[in-house]
Amino acid sequence: MLCDFFIVSIFGNSAMSEVLGGNDEFAELAVESPEHGWYNLLEMFPGATFLIGLATLSGLLFYLTSANSGAMVMSNFSSSIPDPSVDGAKWLRIFWALVTAILTIAMLIAGGVTTMEYATLIFALPVTIIAYLVMASFSKVLRMERAEREGHMLRRRSMAVHGGQTPEKTWRQRLGSLRSYPSNKAVAQFSTRVIQPALREVADEFAVLGYEADLTTTPDADTGIDAHTLVVNMNEHRDFQYQVAGVEAPVPTFGGRSMSRQIDVYYRLEVFTQTGSEGYDLMGLTKQQVINDVLDRYEAHLGFLSYSAERDYASSLTPPTIPAVEETPSIPITPTTSSASTTTSRTGSTLRADVICERSTESTRRCPRREHAAPPAQPDSRR
Repeated sequence: MLCDFFIVSIFGNSAMSEVLGGNDEFAELAVESPEHGWYNLLEMFPGATFLIGLATLSGLLFYLTSANSGAMVMSNFSSSIPDPSVDGAKWLRIFWALVTAILTIAMLIAGGVTTMEYATLIFALPVTIIAYLVMASFSKVLRMERAEREGHMLRRRSMAVHGGQTPEKTWRQRLGSLRSYPSNKAVAQFSTRVIQPALREVADEFAVLGYEADLTTTPDADTGIDAHTLVVNMNEHRDFQYQVAGVEAPVPTFGGRSMSRQIDVYYRLEVFTQTGSEGYDLMGLTKQQVINDVLDRYEAHLGFLSYSAERDYASSLTPPTIPAVEETPSIPITPTTSSASTTTSRTGSTLRADVICERSTESTRRCPRREHAAPPAQPDSRR
């Protein structure tokens, strides 16, 4: 910015002084060819050779810096990078730098700076449209994130705003997880032995209650750990999704446990919803703790649906709905359920019936209606 100030102050005022002083030849040259007019102006100063060389070098540095950044961005966009901390291949970066240089030289030969200005405006028009789309998408994501946060707080006020509510662990589990950096083989065995049976029991219990629950297993060739995804259909509302997948993470350089120098990564079993990772690890939990975490996620999802329906935040995942009792997600009633506190036991796991209730911002509770037998008629005491 300081360099631009000096250039405009010294050379700009000098050029205006030449034009106002009657140098019509310089004025015509500056209008017809600005780059020639710039070098012609530098020739009028003492030490013209040094100034021309310095101006050329400065222009090259400005251009090379921007071209280098543009080549790096284009190489990242045109390549598949599994690790976000690594840039694109160097040969691809050199390729885009050469393409940019050739295009710049061609435009300079074709019509000079004016042609480059027009080309810049033409190329920037599609980018402007993309920028507006990105802003609209970012605004929608912010609204959805706010609705999800409010849903978390409505469903359980002790939940953390960022990362969701982590499962409650015993002190031995917490201490053991601080010193444990399992391999992908150990995580895969734990997922098969604990995670999959727990999600299967929850899916079966949802099916007993009348929901359309689907549990799928997807192999992951990169980590060698199967991903288990539980999806509960919520009809016209946003489906509930609970996915457990293996994630590779770097081993921290601090800690009380010594690790082999050849081992620099370990694996985690993270929970993913439709908005991404919840940021905690299920490794080392029991089956009952995993089931409780699924129910906590489901309660938070009902809170999100309640808040988003009341605020009418439209998106491709959550269509706009009128906040009415009959349109809130409710669980189908089976003949075996008789009260709001009914619990159903299946293969050792217990599903709480309070997950079928929704809590709105006015602290009101909306639960599916159940059919109760009419009380016996009381005799008339007046007779």
